[in-house]
Amino acid sequence: MHTYIPYLLLPLTALAAPTINPIPVTPLITTRQLSQSSTAATFTGTGQLRALYISGDHTDLGCLTATGEWTVDEARCGVFVAQDGGFGQFTLRSFGSTDRGQDALGACGIEVATLRCGEGVKGGLFGTFGTQGPIPGRPVLRYSQYGVFATNAADSPPTVDEEPLPIHFYSGSEKGKWVWLGWKQV
Repeated sequence: MHTYIPYLLLPLTALAAPTINPIPVTPLITTRQLSQSSTAATFTGTGQLRALYISGDHTDLGCLTATGEWTVDEARCGVFVAQDGGFGQFTLRSFGSTDRGQDALGACGIEVATLRCGEGVKGGLFGTFGTQGPIPGRPVLRYSQYGVFATNAADSPPTVDEEPLPIHFYSGSEKGKWVWLGWKQV
């Protein structure tokens, strides 16, 4: 009797199996949106991080040094390499400044809301807001949903004679100018 049970259950199992009908799924992010926020727009290869004023014509107000500080002294502008991190994100590495040649310094990341680059810095994944972002036609750097940077100085940007200033995410209390960070291929 035990030998007949498997033969009886097999047809019942096959008849009881549900029919699977594929249901089309609409993606939450379209291919067009992904390409707009991808590194292909501008943040690729070797370049500088440029400080772009948040309003008006988005005037270029200088650059970031190799350690991630804001300066208007072009000789102190850092040289960075953007590498694709997948899914529209990228990593940044600092390789010195334009006046010192290519000195490998290290990864760039955010430490307590402050942008830092150099040896010992834990690298972060950055992205852009795409070409439809805050500066139409020009992607700007973002970290998660944050992207506007400022300093604690009474007036920024610094002058050519002043030391570069550390920058952090804008919090609402900063007195100087606030900036987006754009990319300039070098």
